[in-house]
Amino acid sequence: NKQLWANKVFYDYSQRESGRRGFILSRYGDWGSERYPAFFTGDTYSEWPVLAYEVAFTARGGNVLVPYITHDIGGFHGAKLDFDLYARWIEFGVFSPLLRLHSAHANPREGNLRMPWVYGSEGIALMRKYFTLRTQLIPYLYSYAWRGHQESLPILRPLYLEYPDLEEAYRHSREYFFGREMLVAPVLDPSGNQTVYLPPGSWIDFFSGKRRPGGVTFTAHYAVDETPVFVREGAVIPEQAPSEYSNAKPLDPLIVNVYGAGEGSFDLYEDDGVSLAYAQGASAHTPIRHARGGDGLEQLLIGPTQGAFQGQLEERSYELRIHTTDRPSSISLDGTPLSQWTWEADQTTAVVSLPRRSIRNRIGVEWR
Repeated sequence: NKQLWANKVFYDYSQRESGRRGFILSRYGDWGSERYPAFFTGDTYSEWPVLAYEVAFTARGGNVLVPYITHDIGGFHGAKLDFDLYARWIEFGVFSPLLRLHSAHANPREGNLRMPWVYGSEGIALMRKYFTLRTQLIPYLYSYAWRGHQESLPILRPLYLEYPDLEEAYRHSREYFFGREMLVAPVLDPSGNQTVYLPPGSWIDFFSGKRRPGGVTFTAHYAVDETPVFVREGAVIPEQAPSEYSNAKPLDPLIVNVYGAGEGSFDLYEDDGVSLAYAQGASAHTPIRHARGGDGLEQLLIGPTQGAFQGQLEERSYELRIHTTDRPSSISLDGTPLSQWTWEADQTTAVVSLPRRSIRNRIGVEWR
């Protein structure tokens, strides 16, 4: 396998010479190739059926230990895309293992450029909305990169990896989990209509906050700048503040999103992001747990952080975002009632800013 050997040689060489983590981007290869690169799916055509195929293809990749599959957003070949197809490809790309814009050497005179600004203010607004969201999700993505490294479970996974005993999970190849917490069903039709199956449980629309029951299939219309993403009730999703850079450091404040009532947890993973020191244990884990007590009491426990690495913060501030149905009647920090917090009625979200404190201390927040 010439490609496998080429990937190995370049990966090992780049890692050895730089002292940093190797990374290469390669065409999808044969058995064994998954050890080294991220894969792209080749020079695809800019068509709706191709986008639909890429969604199902990416979800299946983890079955053969290929967690990082990326696509030429908007396709590689073909004439200028209609904006709705380009927008749907971007929306899928943001909830993919890797997000990457690329296409053929376009000719401006032929009008087949692929850059978002070619589509004017509408294209720029869409790019800003979703690319900003992608940078905010970096703590979530990075923690799942670590889990994939440890457990060989991909961040983008078909429904049956979460529900192996549920027959219905094998019937929906064009939707997937993005981690355990999020379910994504990209819009794959120019009409903007999308049929979504939600597994058992309770689900919350990631963007609108609307609640939906599980165990059902429904069809809804999504505007060109909307995409179906749902979060498990009880889930915990960490974020960072919006940034122009995906590797912005340090992670301060840490934004913790808590969705609805119920049980949920997340293991936040951090390291220096560059060196190979993580292989010798230079990393940190921060447990985050959401629990429900009696009499409608909800509790979030953060930390303490275990482990250390070069450049690690010893203190950080926090922003807690409680996505709920009703405005909380009270919120307390480590048993002390808080008077300063805000309520975003349009998103039914309580926002609590917590003062800077040592990462080695546990934080307890309660509300009802």
